[in-house]
Amino acid sequence: MDGSREKEKLYVELKHILARQPGPEAAEQLQIYRHTLRERTKQLKVLSSELNMYESQSQEYKYEIERLGNELVTLKKKYLAQKRKELVQRNKNRVSMNNVFSESKQSGPRFTGGGFPLNQTSKVKL
Repeated sequence: MDGSREKEKLYVELKHILARQPGPEAAEQLQIYRHTLRERTKQLKVLSSELNMYESQSQEYKYEIERLGNELVTLKKKYLAQKRKELVQRNKNRVSMNNVFSESKQSGPRFTGGGFPLNQTSKVKL
């Protein structure tokens, strides 16, 4: 009887082992998981490449913005330099016109009316 007990013990152990083994449903579910994992991996690769593309595009835009900002600063400097130059030129013209008027006033004795000097009094003889 010892042999039958041994056989029964082995049978019970085998039964437990088989109970722990996955059945056909588990294999089918595993296949579905593998397929889903492949699909998600493909999607992840696509999204990752899109992200890289957008990041490089963003970097290009940043460089373009920086370049345009520098260009704007340069144009502002040129504009202000031109305005200063025009202002200096206008002031030079104004100063030269003032000099012309002031020089004409200071040269020679002043006469009014018929050309008689104002600072000399002349006696009239009758």
